[in-house]
Amino acid sequence: MASNVVYGPLQLLVIGFGQAALPLAFVNQLRRLRDDGIVRLVDAVYVAKDEHGGLTQIRATDFSQEESVVFGLLAGALFGYGAAGEEGAMLGAVAGGLAAEGGEFGLDSDDMDEIADRIPRGSAAAFILLEHLWAIGLKDSLRDTSGVVIAHGWLTPATLIAMGQEAAAEAEADNR
Repeated sequence: MASNVVYGPLQLLVIGFGQAALPLAFVNQLRRLRDDGIVRLVDAVYVAKDEHGGLTQIRATDFSQEESVVFGLLAGALFGYGAAGEEGAMLGAVAGGLAAEGGEFGLDSDDMDEIADRIPRGSAAAFILLEHLWAIGLKDSLRDTSGVVIAHGWLTPATLIAMGQEAAAEAEADNR
């Protein structure tokens, strides 16, 4: 494996759309983030089912074939290490590299079929694995200063509402 390969943090997004048409505003925003060097598409799959049950599948990646193989080796090694230590890392690297080399990077055709079966007619789903390029320098500085991410997550409006509801319920319980 190349020792100079550096990846930013990865994030998997699973997004549902209430229509089968690919939302152009979403595509344009994703394209802008890619063009500005903020994110890179590791793997993106869009599956839509029209009102008659017809399927549209679109797949995209910013990785070259060689990058996919290196990423497959690394991901397989890490997975294998977690499963069975050093021996597992070696086996996982081989399996991950072979899968990527054979074009089975990310979701395979069986996964795509399952997704298509699960989404209702007239809707769509997108599975996007993003690499956050903007965070590479931050990640490196944490590593160089022995910093460790203890927790992370997204604070969305819905999250803040739920947190407020939880706090109100706890306050009410304390006042009883």
